[in-house]
Amino acid sequence: MIDSHSRDRTVNSLRFHCTSKQIVDLYKNASLGTPPTVGKHRLYLLPVSERNGRLGDYRDAKQFGDLQSNLGDALTFGVGPQGQPWVYKNYITGLDAGGPLVYAPKSFVDHKPAWSADFVRDFAGLPVSTHEYRQLTPTVWIGRDFLGPGSVTSPPRQGSAIAIA
Repeated sequence: MIDSHSRDRTVNSLRFHCTSKQIVDLYKNASLGTPPTVGKHRLYLLPVSERNGRLGDYRDAKQFGDLQSNLGDALTFGVGPQGQPWVYKNYITGLDAGGPLVYAPKSFVDHKPAWSADFVRDFAGLPVSTHEYRQLTPTVWIGRDFLGPGSVTSPPRQGSAIAIA
């Protein structure tokens, strides 16, 4: 159950009670809203694994998300090198190089607006990971995490889902 008054209830529902398809649909139906506020926010990897437009096995996606959560469990929204909005991934080894937080008029998923962060700096210029975020409730954002290069006309072929609270 998505509860606009309870961050914990919403995150719990996304992690343990929604199917992969429901999570993808919630992202598609979420409004752009405002970007996450400046500061450190808990990152939850949701049980979604998508490749070439097809959803993978829920259990495998859940296990992978739980494993990957051990490497990093937060995002820090702040200011970048030139004073622009920036997003850093919090890994067990510390903050990464991060990437700019920008308004994307067309998401990879449905061509609707989203907030986006490209983490190309994390991997010496290789386009490995891009996030898209939309506001689900006043305190929870739902997002997609895409692997590999992509554009609106040729989106990345692999993706997962995340919640930020």
